[in-house]
Amino acid sequence: MIKERIDSKQFIVLVIMNTLGAAIIYIPSIAARMAKENGWLSIALVVFTGMGLILLYNRIITHQDSRGLFHTIEQAIGKRAGWLLSLLFIGFIFMNLWANLWAVGDFLSIQILMETPFEVITFLIILTVGIAVSYGLEVVARTAELFFPFTMLCAILLTLLVLKGASVENLLPIFQLNRTGTFAGILPMVSITFLELFILVGITHTVNEKQAAKRAFFIGGGFSGFILFAITSACILVLGPQGTADSSYPVYALGQRISLFNFIERIEIIVAFIWFFTIFFKLCISFYVLSQGLKYLVKLHNPQIVTIPIALLVFFSGIMAAPNPYASQDFTNGPVIILSILAGLILPLIVLIGLRIRKK
Repeated sequence: MIKERIDSKQFIVLVIMNTLGAAIIYIPSIAARMAKENGWLSIALVVFTGMGLILLYNRIITHQDSRGLFHTIEQAIGKRAGWLLSLLFIGFIFMNLWANLWAVGDFLSIQILMETPFEVITFLIILTVGIAVSYGLEVVARTAELFFPFTMLCAILLTLLVLKGASVENLLPIFQLNRTGTFAGILPMVSITFLELFILVGITHTVNEKQAAKRAFFIGGGFSGFILFAITSACILVLGPQGTADSSYPVYALGQRISLFNFIERIEIIVAFIWFFTIFFKLCISFYVLSQGLKYLVKLHNPQIVTIPIALLVFFSGIMAAPNPYASQDFTNGPVIILSILAGLILPLIVLIGLRIRKK
């Protein structure tokens, strides 16, 4: 079987798409709810924390060979313990898949395709993701590279076109109030952004050069962090801390404020374009790593045979796990944080410590 390869530029794009994913639509609301007018500062702290996590992941990439992350886990802590940890990590990826599928389906069914059943939307999305993954990682990476300029252009236009309605007073007083919330908000925001990036370590062995992969990881994380900072700041400046906190989709509400010459108005659909493309490629990468993990655990020769079963399991989990947005919010503020810390921090630390012990 021919090994798939991607270059460092494509990996940068995938890092950005995966970091933004669901975060670009939810992060501003979480930041404003927790830190109020200090939401922009809380995001800055999230980015610094995230860059530290990427440095941790890069240490694991240094020890990784061409057989990938799951073999590295086994190499670090032994065959039986490695098999068990890999199984738990696959469970986290599966949870990440259906949670993101539910999120994009809920957004589209409420804001864009109001007359279309939620189940139809999510089924078509996961079907498209399954088809994309069946073509291979190289095809997914090239497609992401193709859509990346358009996605970033939409993000830039969204930020710039609403600045005329910005008010600096919405950021005041700076770090005088809500100091505890400024730091407390870091955890839930890191859990749905940078902690989930450990999934991407599952494809770093396909990047042409190891050093290029590490550098691309850092660049992609920093660039996506800057985008989150800019969009969150724009939401607070234009909508105000309370308006951002009260809105389920503040970025979409931000897009509704766009008005050019009192003629071109309500072009918030660009927000849907940004989010759909970012979360689509996030779903694709999670799906791919999940199938590769199953291939490793049960010794499959061709991981494509599990594509349809995975898609169906994710679909049914997505429509059954979160019956309404309130249940989703409770899930995001509780289990997601714990599971993300376990999979995105504790597991990498265990692997890195195990690798160092083995080396000595």
